[in-house]
Amino acid sequence: MIRPATHDDIPRLVELGTLLHDTSSYAKTGFNAEKVGNFLGQLIDGLGVVFAAEVNGEVVGGFAGAVTEQWFSDDLLAYEYSIFIEPSKRQGLIALKLVLAFQAWAKAKGAKEIHMGITTGISVEGTSRLYRRLGFTYVGPLFKMEVDHGN
Repeated sequence: MIRPATHDDIPRLVELGTLLHDTSSYAKTGFNAEKVGNFLGQLIDGLGVVFAAEVNGEVVGGFAGAVTEQWFSDDLLAYEYSIFIEPSKRQGLIALKLVLAFQAWAKAKGAKEIHMGITTGISVEGTSRLYRRLGFTYVGPLFKMEVDHGN
């Protein structure tokens, strides 16, 4: 079941976010669980949206996103911050259901476009196939570089 997350879900969602962080391209970057929890709370309170995915009453996944105006236009753009799913549940339908819930929410909010990315390095090909099947168009890669501060 996919449902809007509540503040009671935040500890479990932070736990899932930690699992994602630790196994992703972000693993070398710090992770502040308190900051993540506070941010999810702000999204739940109206800054955006957080969905929780439940299986047998247990939260096994989440989705965080928002809608904002394009920086160059008055058109609304929906975008995801993260999809985080328990590793043992990543090959099922949970991601599909979370994205579909976000699409419906974004449409209800008046978004003209939805942008989804893959920055974790996890299941890039499988996630790309999912997004394409859902009607998303590939618009280009994302590059990153670590900055050497001479320490």
